[in-house]
Amino acid sequence: MSDRPDIAIDVLTDVLSAMELRGWLHSRTEATTPWRFDFQASPDSIFHVLGGAGGYLLVDGHAAVQVGAGDLIVFPHGDPHALADDPGSGPGRTVRLEYEPSRPHHVFPFAGDGTATVMLCGVLRLARGRHRQLLGSLPAVMHIRGADGRLSPETADIVALIARESRSQRPGTEAVLRRLTEILFIHMIRAWLEQQSANSRNWLRGLNDPAIGRALSLIHQAPERRWTVAELAAAVALSRSQFAARFTELVAESPINYAAQWRMEHAARLLRTGATVPAVAARLGYTSEVAFRKAFARQFGIPPGAYRRTAADGHPRTGKNAATAAGAP
Repeated sequence: MSDRPDIAIDVLTDVLSAMELRGWLHSRTEATTPWRFDFQASPDSIFHVLGGAGGYLLVDGHAAVQVGAGDLIVFPHGDPHALADDPGSGPGRTVRLEYEPSRPHHVFPFAGDGTATVMLCGVLRLARGRHRQLLGSLPAVMHIRGADGRLSPETADIVALIARESRSQRPGTEAVLRRLTEILFIHMIRAWLEQQSANSRNWLRGLNDPAIGRALSLIHQAPERRWTVAELAAAVALSRSQFAARFTELVAESPINYAAQWRMEHAARLLRTGATVPAVAARLGYTSEVAFRKAFARQFGIPPGAYRRTAADGHPRTGKNAATAAGAP
């Protein structure tokens, strides 16, 4: 674990804010044997929490994995999979999980006399076009077992709160569940961050590295600054060559490219809050609005003015479809 956890968490908070994390509980299913659910691929991240008798996780091309009571499973990339009481159970019910915050969660009560399992299923929506390094650092499936103490006490408490709240009919239940699922995902990222070995090579490992974590923090704290490799290297007490090589190895791109991309991510966030294009350009240190427009379009595939207009309807888009929807050339 890094000796600078405060820096790592600061950067992680900044990134998750830019990605506009949204959580939603789809259902609480109280199943009795035999049972099986086949989950289709989803544009969102999928999570499950199992209680009672537990079950088995089934992914094509992989051996069945037993899932115990209290286990937490996340599919960050929304890959297809199945959950069943037994690997041989089937055929199952096909389920598509996708973020639908206007719909309350379903409760499917026990039916039958078999062994009972409680399953909580939900989704997490992230703006996937932003900060690909975070999602790229996560595996196809994250499985943290509850029985052997791998869940931190705080994470276990959140899981218990979601389970209790999913049974509730009190006012505000859906709002509480959304916030709890978002907090649960952040705790999952924290747990994965803490489990990264010294040999890992990804953005999360970069957060845990004392020097690179510090450099990432500096970039995020001052996105308007035109950082040089020499400045960042000096700030973390490394030579320019050592710093550039280590940063690129862990983050998978050069420090200057990362800083430029994060500057545009910050610009997009400001545009979504209603800031004007000239104001954003000036705030990020551009003396030429034309230069800012070109840099933004280069990263997002759409001019900043068009992006701002699509964001006004609550659905910011990038690329040719966004330009068409906004009436941009």
